[in-house]
Amino acid sequence: MKWKYSRQQFALAISLVLLIILFILHLAIGKVQIPWFDSLQILLTGESSQLGWRNIIWQFRLPKAITAALSGAALAVSGLQLQTLFQNPLAGPFTLGVSSGASLGVAIVVLTADLRQGPNFAQLGSWATVIASCIGSFIVTISILDTIGN
Repeated sequence: MKWKYSRQQFALAISLVLLIILFILHLAIGKVQIPWFDSLQILLTGESSQLGWRNIIWQFRLPKAITAALSGAALAVSGLQLQTLFQNPLAGPFTLGVSSGASLGVAIVVLTADLRQGPNFAQLGSWATVIASCIGSFIVTISILDTIGN
């Protein structure tokens, strides 16, 4: 018997099935144990035997699960773009210095947060490091692209 589908299509189908199963399990597993069947029922119909379970799933676990899936997909796509750009399967964010720029931005915020004359980053809390890493990686990426363009 000959396969009707290629290996890539089979691997994609298995990956999608695993993603759906793990997504539902992520909704069910936590400090409050919710049966997976009830998690699926809450997700599909919005109805639950216990009101607390519905709130836990819709307000806490579902946004975290969606964020995890989307950020994982974004990291995979960005890694693929770097590997395609450099035609090197080992290329990553350290190749262009993006990770180093993010680390530099965080280091500047951490070091200047304790200085009395420096800006008050304590008001931003943990968002200060996230913003600093984004700005640092953005500056490095722009400078690299400007160097390549000239």
